[in-house]
Amino acid sequence: MENNKYSLGLRIIHWLMAAFIIGMLCAGFYMKSLPASNEIKFSIYAIHKACGITVFGLAIVHIFLYVFTYVPPPPAHFSRFEVNISKTAHFSLYFLMIMMPLSGYVMSSASGIKIKYLFHIPLLINKNKELANTANGLHSTFAYFTIFFIILHILGALKHTFIDKQNIFKRMI
Repeated sequence: MENNKYSLGLRIIHWLMAAFIIGMLCAGFYMKSLPASNEIKFSIYAIHKACGITVFGLAIVHIFLYVFTYVPPPPAHFSRFEVNISKTAHFSLYFLMIMMPLSGYVMSSASGIKIKYLFHIPLLINKNKELANTANGLHSTFAYFTIFFIILHILGALKHTFIDKQNIFKRMI
């Protein structure tokens, strides 16, 4: 069964990213619900942005590890449909792990709002309200797509575990 597991690096980064992304989605919706006058809103934004930069870096590492470490083939019992759905969901999640932080960066940069990490991230885009609004809309849309694909990913794993009686979780633990 060991050769059906993902590499240790991929397993660690998978769960780290899951925690970060789910936490950031929750924080993002919470921030949006707060009025602009709420003092804590902008503190949460600062943490959210720093976590977004971390997710972007982890996504790059994750893709690198996916390309250069052992990735087990899909289980033999998967139908062509299941393999295609799995590949589509995974590709979509990788795409979103890159595009969410980038759209957040564009939104902040085009708004002229500083981004603090371990240092100030340079704002490479001139202030542009229309671009900032577009990036904001994309960021929100990407959040909903991320939720959709996370749910699809979890439901697929649960289906394989409880309906097919194949413990797919062993590959990622």
